Amino acid sequence: MDVVVCRQPGELAAERRPVPTAAEGDVLVRVKRVGMCGTDMHIYRGTQPYVTYPRIMGHEISGIVAAPAASSNLREGDQVYIVPYLSCGTCSTCRKHKPNCCMRLEVLGVHRDGALAGFVSLPERFVCPAPGVT
Repeated sequence: MDVVVCRQPGELAAERRPVPTAAEGDVLVRVKRVGMCGTDMHIYRGTQPYVTYPRIMGHEISGIVAAPAASSNLREGDQVYIVPYLSCGTCSTCRKHKPNCCMRLEVLGVHRDGALAGFVSLPERFVCPAPGVT
């Protein structure tokens, strides 16, 4: 698949990478749309303090389920959006229903590669149905 990588501040490159393999419980999503926002500009400019390079940016994502998890309610071909803040679900703040304050938070495109790529594989709880999205 094609990806866009920010190799270092000010340097973007197109690369070919293998399509990710979905781990157990993960959903493989074919990326259809990615919004670019201020976070991506900060990564490109080198002013985002939490990013490590090289990084595939992109955390505002919608797509199509390519391969659902085995026990998923999602089906191949479903339209979805992605919650880009990957919380652990087990730390004290997650247990208090404050996943945005997760002690092990990973943000797609910042701490973990994002969606300027053909596909992403994510735990099912971060992949949400979005029927009717064009």
